[in-house]
Amino acid sequence: MHPAPPLPIPRASPFRFTVSFQFPFLPRNPIRLALSLALVFGALAASPASVSAHPSEAISETCSEADTVRIVSQEFEGLGTTRSDVVRRELRNHVGELFSCAKWEAERNRLEDLDIFADVRLQTVRKDSGVVLTYVFRELPPYIPFVAVAKTEQDGLSLGPALASLNFLGQGIRAEFITRFGGTTEFQASLSAPRLWDLPVKYDFAVLRVDSYNNFEAFHEDSWRAKLDLAQGLSESGLPDPAYILYAGELFYLRDGAQDGKRDSGVLLSAGGDFVPRLGTGFMWDGRDRRHNPRRGLYQELRVTQNGGFLGGPADYREWLSDTRLYLPWQSRNTLVLAGLYQYRDGVMGESFGRYDRFHVGGVNTLRGYSNDAFRGKSETVLTLENRMDWVRKRTLKLWRWSAWYGLQGILGWEGASLWDHNALLEGDFHTGAYGGVHLLIAGADRIRFEVGSKFAKFQVESDIGILDKADVQRFRAR
Repeated sequence: MHPAPPLPIPRASPFRFTVSFQFPFLPRNPIRLALSLALVFGALAASPASVSAHPSEAISETCSEADTVRIVSQEFEGLGTTRSDVVRRELRNHVGELFSCAKWEAERNRLEDLDIFADVRLQTVRKDSGVVLTYVFRELPPYIPFVAVAKTEQDGLSLGPALASLNFLGQGIRAEFITRFGGTTEFQASLSAPRLWDLPVKYDFAVLRVDSYNNFEAFHEDSWRAKLDLAQGLSESGLPDPAYILYAGELFYLRDGAQDGKRDSGVLLSAGGDFVPRLGTGFMWDGRDRRHNPRRGLYQELRVTQNGGFLGGPADYREWLSDTRLYLPWQSRNTLVLAGLYQYRDGVMGESFGRYDRFHVGGVNTLRGYSNDAFRGKSETVLTLENRMDWVRKRTLKLWRWSAWYGLQGILGWEGASLWDHNALLEGDFHTGAYGGVHLLIAGADRIRFEVGSKFAKFQVESDIGILDKADVQRFRAR
């Protein structure tokens, strides 16, 4: 469902910010830290009164018995906020057809990926020679006021009031209104959904206002950014379901916000501020079994973006992007993840390419095991090999009339990255590290990552906390 790279089409959660705390009181010994985290979060599995194992881990006996029986009707229970047509468009079993357990698994994953349900179950009842399907839902709260906390590698700690609607108007639309103050002053409003009315088009629209000091470039950023990402499904044109055509547009304006007379030191391309329009297109194949915590499948995105040039503004460069994510289950509780992000940009630094668009890696959201801003460059390659082991599989938690869910994973991985300003990767540019940790999977924020890592060249432990899947966060502009 990504110059400042466009965000990937998979929709962001209401906690779409990045968190990257470094805690001096955490044990520096990675073994002690891992054991401590395991003890703390392992307790989540010990409350049977209010927690139930998620039914999606196995096909029920009822489902098996109903297989190959013709469907006579479909009914819904538990829909308080959500409109029934939002559910119906995700279904793969239909009245008059033979019921299929495989289709039930697919539609359950699609319904959970809407991120508006804590639990989705199916009840089947024989009626004459057919079967009645009853879909039972537990909805997530439609509105969540919260304190938006962010501590990125670049800006430090920021927080402020925010409001997220997970299911705006009952249409499966996610609306976010976020403010943050501290290390950065930010205002953000966004809308995203898996369909544009009845069209098979995913969209993500956002407006962002940023006023912060960029410590990496020693520059006070005062910027406005409006972006729109569209992913047009091609299944209705006869192509497989996972195929999408991508369209992306962005208007970005940045000026020097320094108030003390210390103006830009070569970061901008023009003294009065840089206006950079961006226009991109590409192709996406999303063959993952589910968007949140996938177990199998391939995600591949290819995109090219024109920045400035004939679109206007002082910048003039192109970006070629490839984002690959492969998920391979190799045991009932283990999933191997192979990910590769490649972003190449042409243009000349300081002439047609502004330093504010330069990549920086090092930290929990880019290259684990390294300190913040360890490397920088105009182009980058980031490779990840990670094993995820389910310690506590997805469980549903009842919260008054609403519900939520959580899970727990143990993580072990290897990571490598290279950044460069020249035209090709040079010998010695590639840097590697290893990491491990615990991931807490929760509704709304996808996952909270507690991780420790070290570079391969020298054993030196770095411990951090991050929010959201790292493969998504590393596509953000401020990461």
